[in-house]
Amino acid sequence: MPQWPHQSEVDVFFGNPRGRDGAASAAWERANIARIQAPWPLVTSWDGASVGGISIHRKCSESLLRVLNAIWDAAGQDVRKIREWGMHFYGGGYNFRLMRGSNRLSMHSWGCAIDFDPAHNTFGDTTPNFANYPEVLKAFADEQWTWGGNWTKPDGMHWQAADL
Repeated sequence: MPQWPHQSEVDVFFGNPRGRDGAASAAWERANIARIQAPWPLVTSWDGASVGGISIHRKCSESLLRVLNAIWDAAGQDVRKIREWGMHFYGGGYNFRLMRGSNRLSMHSWGCAIDFDPAHNTFGDTTPNFANYPEVLKAFADEQWTWGGNWTKPDGMHWQAADL
């Protein structure tokens, strides 16, 4: 079972994604970001375009594959069930950016966070849709991913391989 770092220790665990100018480091990205495939088709949540793969930190990639495979198995490998749960709507993985409303980097900047179905699990919504699907929550919890739906200001679309 993975042991993920505290958010304050992500530079040590995942490496520093910042370049000299404070922007994303292309060298860090080449060395650390992998692309994985979900076992079902993914589409972007904003325009429904097909997603070619999930960009995630190499240290998280095997764990995320186990999560996705567990969800796929829990859904009976049925794409209709995946769609019912909203797991086909990909909201994003690796993305060098600041946290919403903050001057600190988002966990997405280290490639240790992923979002699914933002339309039904919006930031601040105290009733995120994923709360209705324990199979999804269990798959991430079994790999020790932190779910944003449990936060004081919920972010139900978000999971991260880092503790608060």
